[in-house]
Amino acid sequence: MPDPRPGRLTLRLALASALSALAVALVCGAGLWGMGALSRGSQEAVRRQLALLDDAEGFQQLFYQKGFVADYLLTGDRRWLDKLEESRRDLDGWLGRASAGVEEPDASSLLARLASEYRAYDVERRRAVSTFDAGYASEANALLMQSHVHAEQILEIFGEFARTERAAAERSLRRTHRSMQLLAALLVGTSVLGVAGALAAGLLLSRRIARPIYQLQLQIQSAAARTRIQLAPGQDELAGLGVNVRAIVEKLEEADAALVEQRRRLEQSEKLSAIGELAAKLAHEILNPLAGMKAAVQLLARAGGPAEATAEALDREIRRVEELVRRLVDYARPLEPRRHPTEVGRLVEAALEAVRPELARAGVTVETHLDPALPPLDIDPLLMTQVLANLLQNAAQAMARPGRITVEAAPRPGAPGQLRIAVSDEGPGIAPEHLPRLFDPFFTTRPGGHGLGLAVSQNIVLEHGGLLGADNRADGRGAVFSVILPAPR
Repeated sequence: MPDPRPGRLTLRLALASALSALAVALVCGAGLWGMGALSRGSQEAVRRQLALLDDAEGFQQLFYQKGFVADYLLTGDRRWLDKLEESRRDLDGWLGRASAGVEEPDASSLLARLASEYRAYDVERRRAVSTFDAGYASEANALLMQSHVHAEQILEIFGEFARTERAAAERSLRRTHRSMQLLAALLVGTSVLGVAGALAAGLLLSRRIARPIYQLQLQIQSAAARTRIQLAPGQDELAGLGVNVRAIVEKLEEADAALVEQRRRLEQSEKLSAIGELAAKLAHEILNPLAGMKAAVQLLARAGGPAEATAEALDREIRRVEELVRRLVDYARPLEPRRHPTEVGRLVEAALEAVRPELARAGVTVETHLDPALPPLDIDPLLMTQVLANLLQNAAQAMARPGRITVEAAPRPGAPGQLRIAVSDEGPGIAPEHLPRLFDPFFTTRPGGHGLGLAVSQNIVLEHGGLLGADNRADGRGAVFSVILPAPR
C-alpha cells in the first residue's frame, strides 16, 4: 500500500512556496509599516499647522474682549458684557485645548504664562467694570488703560508661543522627510533581497528537482530499451516523462497480472496433478472390483424374486460410484481443446438441447438475450457446450419451483476485448460463506451431488484463457454465473 504521507519532493516544494510567501509578506509588511510611519508623520505636521491656525483664531477673541469693555464704558449697554462673557468661555476653551495638544516643554511653559497674564488682565477689567457700575467713569477708564500693559504682555507671549509651535512643526516635517527616505531605502532593499533570495532558492530547488528527474528519465529509457516498451516519440521534459512512466507502469501491471495468472494456473496444475494421481489409483482400485460387483448384481437381478429390488438398488449405487470415479478422472485429465470459430448463438442452442429434458421436468423456461454483433469465438464447442449445459442444469436444480433462467451474451462492460456469457436463475441465491469454496472439487450443497461439475467447468474456461465467476443477482432474486472469454483478435 502506498505511503499516504507527502514525499521529500512535495515537502521541498511546500517549503520553497512558504519561503517565497514569507519574503513577499516581509516586503509588504515593511511597505505597510513605512506607509504608516509616513502617514503618522504627515498627520502630526498637519495637526501642528492646524493648531497654529487655531491659536491665531483663539487670540482674536482677546482683541474682541478689549473692544467689548471699552464699548460698555462708552455706551453703558450691558449686551457688550454678555458678549464679553461669551468670549471668555471661548478663550478658556481654546486654552484648554491648546494645553492638551502641546508636547514641547517650552510651549507648555508659555501657555502657563499666557494663562496667568490673561487672569491678571481679566481681573483688572472686571475691576474697571465694577468701578464704572459704581458711578466712577473716569476711574474705570484709568483702570482699563492700566490693563493694556497685561494685554501687550499677552500678545508678546502669544507670538513667542506661535514661533515655538512653528519650529516644532518644521522639525516634524523634517522627521517625516527622513522617514520617507528611510522607507524608500527599506523598500528597495527588501525588494532586492526578496527577489535575490527567491531567485537563489528557485535555482537551488530546480537543481535539486531536475537532477533526480533527469536520472529517472535515463533509467526509464534504459528500462524501455531492455523491456522493448514503445515510448511516445517527440515528447520531452516532464510531459514526456509522465507518458513514459505511465507506459512502464502499464507494462508492469500487465506483467503482474500475467504473473498472478501463471501462479493461479500453476496452483491449479499442482491441484490437478495431485487429484490425477488419486484418480488413477481410484480408477485402478475401485473400477475393477466394481466391474465384478456389477456383473454379480446383474446375475442376482436375473434370478428374480425378493432379491430383485435389492439388486436394482445396488446397481444404482454402483453406477453412481462408477460415475463419480470417471468424473474425477475426467477432472484430472489434461485438457486439449480443439478450437475453431463458433457462433455464440449455436453454442447456447447446443447447451439448451443437451439439458432440455431436465428443464422440462423442472418446469423451467429459458429466456435468451444475445448481442447479434458478437463475433465467433475461438473455442472448443464440445467443451464449452459442456460448461453452459452444466450451468443451466445447476440453475434448474437451484429453483425449487417453476421459474425462468436468463442467458445473456454481450461484450463485457469496461473490459475491451472480452465477452461475457451470463446464466442467471430465480433460486435462493448463494450463501456468502459458500462463495469462496464454490469451485473447489467435491464441494457441494446439493444432496446427492458429487461437487465436480463447477470444478470441471472452471478448468475448461481457464484452458480457453477465460474466467468463470459466480455471484448473487443485484435484485436479490437468485444467482448469476458469468463465463468471461477473450474476444477473437
